[in-house]
Amino acid sequence: MSPPAGLDRRLIGWLSLAQLVTRGSVFYTFALLLEPVERELGLTRAQTSLAFSLALLAEGVFAYPVGRWIDRGHERAVMTGGSLAIAIGLALHSQVRSAGAFYAVWALLGAALAATLYTPVFAVVTRRFPGDFRRAIITLTFLGGLASSVFIPLSAWLIAHWGWRTALLLLAALHLLLCVPLHAVCLRGAPPAAPARAPGEASPAALLRSAPFLLIGVFVVAMMAVTAAIPPHLISLLRESGLGEAG
Repeated sequence: MSPPAGLDRRLIGWLSLAQLVTRGSVFYTFALLLEPVERELGLTRAQTSLAFSLALLAEGVFAYPVGRWIDRGHERAVMTGGSLAIAIGLALHSQVRSAGAFYAVWALLGAALAATLYTPVFAVVTRRFPGDFRRAIITLTFLGGLASSVFIPLSAWLIAHWGWRTALLLLAALHLLLCVPLHAVCLRGAPPAAPARAPGEASPAALLRSAPFLLIGVFVVAMMAVTAAIPPHLISLLRESGLGEAG
């Protein structure tokens, strides 16, 4: 079946590549950084895990303004700026010497993820392809889901051969040279801001207080509490079982 008119498969492909790089180099690489960071900074597992919790908190806090900016037609600035912030955050991460700096860097990375991961890119394709956004979202999810298969062995190899600080600088360069220009070029010509709501249409505040929205919110929080807690510790658990990253 050919895609409906207006669906830009090349754009979806490039955005999927950016998703793969972003999720793989930040979300999954954190698990590989736990042990070397703990050894060098003298941190416990609970202390290093707090950094990831701060990142998730920052991502949640910035999700609402990011959504508003995208709805107003600023998707190019949002996602380009988010990729630039990730490059800066990874570069700063390579220089951390204390727990405080470690936490600050991950708070910055969490805020940047709010502007670059699935949630904002789903909003972008929904605005651009209202008649076929489901196909775009399925493609983005499938290709972005390969991030762990690509970046866990890649990041592990970089850390083993170059050390975790140099590995982070190389990942920062990847964002600066690939994701930043990709978002800046591909997201030109954003649709105009969404029109004001029609008379009689429920206000956003009323929607936020509605029972269906609250129930969905509880479900999503509970689901993410599980799915976000496992990846940071998965590598360490596999290592303890005698399995390497390449497996």
